[in-house]
Amino acid sequence: MSSPLSLNNPGERRLLAMGLLVALGVILHRAEALIPLPSPWVKLGLANIMTLLALVFLGFREACVVTVLRILLGSTLSGTFLSPTFFLSFAGGAAAVATMAVCYQNGRGPLSLVGVSVASALVHTLTVFFLVHVFLIPQNTFLNLLPFFFALALLSGTLNGLVANHLVRHLQKEGIALP
Repeated sequence: MSSPLSLNNPGERRLLAMGLLVALGVILHRAEALIPLPSPWVKLGLANIMTLLALVFLGFREACVVTVLRILLGSTLSGTFLSPTFFLSFAGGAAAVATMAVCYQNGRGPLSLVGVSVASALVHTLTVFFLVHVFLIPQNTFLNLLPFFFALALLSGTLNGLVANHLVRHLQKEGIALP
């Protein structure tokens, strides 16, 4: 008979924290689908808040795991798994988490979480935009939409970064230390 989960074990605490961040990321991903937005291609990227928390409290590798799992589960629940939307989301998510890691550098980077979030939102947008242009809409007039999408990325990145900053401060103030 296996023993129950021990919250005294750092490895199990880390796994539990990652599971919670993945679950919350999937919930935010699905809840975001209910928010009316100006275009079907626009997303706020609220699930990226969980990736930021994973990066701050757990590290880059765990942030990658959280990102991959929330994209896999979110796309499965939304019925887009292995569709073009899934691949665009996956590529954008990979680019975003890599950007977060480069900008954050274990808390020693020059940017706050707002700056990290904005940079990752812009890179996510640019990655998805590039892939759509190359594979789906290879027309140069499509590029005229890029400033609009960058403005939305700036807005959503700022919002997500502010929320992540608030959550990090609150968790630290309350003494809730993720492993």
